[in-house]
Amino acid sequence: MKNVALKSFVLLAVVVLSSFTLADDFMGVKKILGEWDYTVPDASYEYQKGVLVLSKVDGEFAGEVQISGQGIPLEDLVYEKNNLKASIYVQGESVKLDLNFTKKAFEGTVSYSQGSMEMKGTKK
Repeated sequence: MKNVALKSFVLLAVVVLSSFTLADDFMGVKKILGEWDYTVPDASYEYQKGVLVLSKVDGEFAGEVQISGQGIPLEDLVYEKNNLKASIYVQGESVKLDLNFTKKAFEGTVSYSQGSMEMKGTKK
């Protein structure tokens, strides 16, 4: 009888702790959802400014980069401890984003086959 009670308690503890972890993950992502104006000063002219849009779609974290009115979906999004890592394809080339967020701004780098550049943004 003690063995069943112990197993039940352990199972309950795992479920409760897992729910806190999921809630923390959602709350962390929740604070960066929205639209962010960004600049990449060293990029080609048409890519120097745009909007980073981060959202929840069907309960999943999603995003896109809007350049000249066209949306390019973010792939492989990972957000952990105020750091977002993702990738996009621009003109057939993979571009990696590594961004650190504060309450109203972010900064980081975009990297591609020719090197990396600084990227900064502010919440709209």
